[in-house]
Amino acid sequence: MQIAIAAAAEWTERYFRAWKSNDPALVASLFSQDAAYFYGPFRPPARGREEIVRRWVGSAVQQNVIGEHEVVAVSGDTAVIHWTVSFDGAAGSTAMDGVLIVKFDEAGLCREHREWYVERVGDRVTDASGQ
Repeated sequence: MQIAIAAAAEWTERYFRAWKSNDPALVASLFSQDAAYFYGPFRPPARGREEIVRRWVGSAVQQNVIGEHEVVAVSGDTAVIHWTVSFDGAAGSTAMDGVLIVKFDEAGLCREHREWYVERVGDRVTDASGQ
């Protein structure tokens, strides 16, 4: 399967709308039934749409989310996406800069999601592994 840049960009738009809204139906619409969502290299993934939605909407709701994203490359069924986000969270003002590698199925749903990011909360900086 070949994912088009436009299709990857549209999926990414929906992904960030889901981030801002924390709407379970919108989150679910992004992922295949058997998708895997990897939170960096050292944390266990969420497996299956139901678990992905549960973990996503179970996180703290973030206020004043502002983000930008760009599909950097596509190859076959895979897109590489760079993103930046800032928001007001429970721990204070937060900024994140990251990369997603997303593999799509034939229906254009994410079947594998891998993310790496660096997060700054106030003056404290950590990566996706919590280090």
